[in-house]
Amino acid sequence: MKLMKNIKYLLGMLLVVCFACEETWDEHYGMDGTGESDQVVSELNLLDYLKANPDYAKFVEALEANGIAEELTRDQYLSVWAVNNEGMDALADMDMDTEFVLRYHINNLTYDMSKLRDGLRLRSLNGKYIPVTKKVENTVQVADATITNGNQFCQNGVVHEISELMVPDESIYDYVFKLSDDYSMIRDSVFAANDTVFDAQNSIPIGVDKSGNTIYDSAFVIENPIFEEVDFRSEFSQVTMFVPSNQVVANCFDNLQGLYDQFGKPFTKEDSLTAWNWIMDAVFYDEVVEDYGTEEDLISAFGARWKTSVQGVNTQYKRMSNGRIYDVNFLKIPNNVHISAIKQLFYYYEFVPDAQRDELFTFHNATEIRAQGTDNYSFPSLNVSGTYTILRLFGDNIPGQPLAVDYTPVKLDRNEDGTTSASVVEVPPGEYNLYMGVQSKNHPFLNVYIDDQLVASELNVEPSSPWNYDRSTNTVSGTKWDGLGGLVGVVNIEGDEVRTFKIRVEVALLGKSSREEMKLYHWALVPTQNNY
Repeated sequence: MKLMKNIKYLLGMLLVVCFACEETWDEHYGMDGTGESDQVVSELNLLDYLKANPDYAKFVEALEANGIAEELTRDQYLSVWAVNNEGMDALADMDMDTEFVLRYHINNLTYDMSKLRDGLRLRSLNGKYIPVTKKVENTVQVADATITNGNQFCQNGVVHEISELMVPDESIYDYVFKLSDDYSMIRDSVFAANDTVFDAQNSIPIGVDKSGNTIYDSAFVIENPIFEEVDFRSEFSQVTMFVPSNQVVANCFDNLQGLYDQFGKPFTKEDSLTAWNWIMDAVFYDEVVEDYGTEEDLISAFGARWKTSVQGVNTQYKRMSNGRIYDVNFLKIPNNVHISAIKQLFYYYEFVPDAQRDELFTFHNATEIRAQGTDNYSFPSLNVSGTYTILRLFGDNIPGQPLAVDYTPVKLDRNEDGTTSASVVEVPPGEYNLYMGVQSKNHPFLNVYIDDQLVASELNVEPSSPWNYDRSTNTVSGTKWDGLGGLVGVVNIEGDEVRTFKIRVEVALLGKSSREEMKLYHWALVPTQNNY
């Protein structure tokens, strides 16, 4: 009886071991959860299996000719992406190193059909990654090829027959490096930061010179500060780059020049540098952007905000071995990047011809209007001196009829004949902080409107800081010159196009003043972070 129990125990253990072995076999070959009819299992190694199939004769021949075939016989698990004889005819027409292409068709480890999930990247023997996509049910694509006969299991791996030879994708680094001179601005700016550095760790000592210094068979590496945030050279990375041509950049700068002309500011070298630095910060992303436009805001690897509804991009990206390249066809520098402030003086009113004044300015209950020089200023460190000039208005202090002006902002134009004239200021739409300055001593309280929308009521502008002229807030360092003055409030210039606007300023309370008057010096608009 005891013998019988021992026999049953041994038989049971044998069944468990056999079942476990079968599970291990199935798991290794990916047969769990798949139909047996989909499987091919051979006891041959990968090379012998391919040799035994005449459809792969040219594939094997190419492997042997390039010294790769023997790698398929080793005691290691591989996945082979085989191409039939007809598909191999394309190899001769490829303008690429043959061994490099063939090594792209082999990768370490066994990836059966069940393991090939959408978005997977398989590192091939040439160091490049093979992208896997499963956009259509029961169809698996590797690079641009389709698996036509998968799961051919061998002793040391699996063979998947594919519809065509796969072409290894370029890295973003290699692509940008090879860009034509039509893209020289972005290309040269990226690689100008390259630095070739001696790599002592990977350099081999080969001797000693007469001074006793070690001589190396030297290795060098390329360093670039961009790599610290987004390593677009590494095959391990997954990044995105937006690439503008020289023409796109030129158009962008032309638009800036025209915009600056409209609000009366010269487009300086510093402005162009600010714009270019933003472009360089905005084109690199440390992630893959697949569906351009599904997100309104993209934040670059350097913190720049790219609005997909504003920037023009060809949504048909170029697939790279380590990410995506998008061609840019329209580029706009955000207002809050390139515009520090739009600022003009109220007394420029006097340069407007009489025939145009009624159209641009409306005065309410004003008894006297004049441009008036007031206090002197001198800033020796800047070699700047002169007299502040204000637009001064007087009223009759009639209850319910405050002194006010509806003022269309104007700027000064220096004409070729040496004369000075004024023209209307136009600004980009968006959200701004409105600043103003007055001759603040004993100035009445004010109500301020933009395009008939109240911005501030009973605003006390009598304190000299920050309201006296433009001697406060973001002045030239170490001086009280050319600041913004006092913050009135946040305003929104509505619309889709660059346009003019109106400022209404009216007396709200007399305060310390003995009479109804306004002594207006300047206004300034500063884009908020919401103003793109």
